Amino acid sequence: MLPGASDQRVPVLPGEIAVAEENPSPVVPSLQGTGDNLDKHPTGVWGPVVEIGLVPVAMANLPSGDILMWSAYEEMMFGGSNGYTQTVVFHPDTGSARSRTVSETQHDMFCPGIANMPDGRVMITGGSNDAEASVYNPATGSWEDAADMNVGRGYHSNVALADGSVLAVGGSWSGGISVKDSEVYRDGQWVRLPGIRGGGSLATNDLQGQYRSDNHMWLFTWKGNRVFHAGPARTMHWLDTAGQGSVVAVGARGIDGDAMNGNAVMFDSGKILTTGGAPNYNSGSATGNSHVIDLNAGGMARQVESLAHPRAQHSSVVLPSGEVVALGGKSRIRLFDDRDSVMVPELFDPDTETWSSLAPMSVPRNYHSAGLLLNDGRVLVGGGGLCGNCSGHPERNHPDVQILTPPYLLDSSGHLKPRPVLADVPAVADYGQNVSVSVTGGVAEFALVRLSNSTHSTNNGQRRIPIEFVANDDGRLQLDMPDDPGVAPPGSYMLFALDSSGTPSVSANIMLG
Repeated sequence: MLPGASDQRVPVLPGEIAVAEENPSPVVPSLQGTGDNLDKHPTGVWGPVVEIGLVPVAMANLPSGDILMWSAYEEMMFGGSNGYTQTVVFHPDTGSARSRTVSETQHDMFCPGIANMPDGRVMITGGSNDAEASVYNPATGSWEDAADMNVGRGYHSNVALADGSVLAVGGSWSGGISVKDSEVYRDGQWVRLPGIRGGGSLATNDLQGQYRSDNHMWLFTWKGNRVFHAGPARTMHWLDTAGQGSVVAVGARGIDGDAMNGNAVMFDSGKILTTGGAPNYNSGSATGNSHVIDLNAGGMARQVESLAHPRAQHSSVVLPSGEVVALGGKSRIRLFDDRDSVMVPELFDPDTETWSSLAPMSVPRNYHSAGLLLNDGRVLVGGGGLCGNCSGHPERNHPDVQILTPPYLLDSSGHLKPRPVLADVPAVADYGQNVSVSVTGGVAEFALVRLSNSTHSTNNGQRRIPIEFVANDDGRLQLDMPDDPGVAPPGSYMLFALDSSGTPSVSANIMLG
């Protein structure tokens, strides 16, 4: 363990409901600040490691603030197509986790594509059961069977589109090795898009061929119901889902080569930060390359300061301030191997386009790990492993999570800063609507962060959108909702108010579109 890392573990209790009982205060800090509002903490603070009973290979935000997580047909092992999945719903405010075996959709959801849908449900497609599609309904806590895909796939990418449909691209890890047609889920059915195929310059030049080269694509919905393909292949593209689909090449991503298991995240409207990655899925050295891609300029990429710690198999999480946290990963790529782990997260400042180091983690987070933003502005990361008894592997399973309190929530002494308090936020808003809210405490800006999902270093739903506002004579604030569903795809968002020092409120959930 590195100096400064916490090795305290909060276990779960046996049974369906697992509750973190040891010293819950680091897991659930008071939402009210006790410190001053002058300086930020330089590195942030980690809470204890919380056991949840399975390796959380995949995660998705839920409108309640809870996190849906799952592994495979077993809590610590994957393999075959077994027709059921081990899941938990994790409650960050208490550190508890409710476990459930999901069998009603006949879907082993290991290594899937994921999309947060416009109505707040979560769609999971393919993976070990390669053609299946399942939907989790957080309003009822139930699982629903969706129409099977036309093409079996795993390690593919899903993305929610501006018109409310879901696109699936690639995925030769499962369902056969081939250059696969993409397909789109509209009106309850999957429709092939033979004009968008998961090969050629959309794919990397992996040493293991097509089996790996069409995995984990970085896809970003944008205006005109188009999708920007940012990587991990070196060449970037625009994908048009109209008709049978079409592809237009944009060009190379700056100095990058192929960047498999790197990250991409939209940290501002139309601006994407890419980090790290490696030339092959299961070999080679990671890079620290970082680029900003501007969709407002047609997809132009320019290099920014590199990560101090080259990494792949990591997670990147956008904060409501526009900062981005890169967590975990490793410098040399070998699956099921904790050697060469990067324990120091890094924080990207969008104003200076530079990185700074944060407090080290307690647990390596590499292959089969995931990370997400929480609705109180903290960052959750967990998982790694899923190798059974891990015999013969220099890694062990990590059936746990840990929560980072970032610098913007803390003063220089490590106390929670005072933060704005949002109130009177409507549950639903339409595009272009003026929304009235009230805020206690100072406010300098607002931001929407879309509920999203994470698995295998990929999160195509994550994006932050700054919101313009004006003050009314009565002290209430009028917010201008985005007017284009390409900029803000329909769905559930966390609305944050931030003060002049960048400290965010606890978010309010708002459904847009």
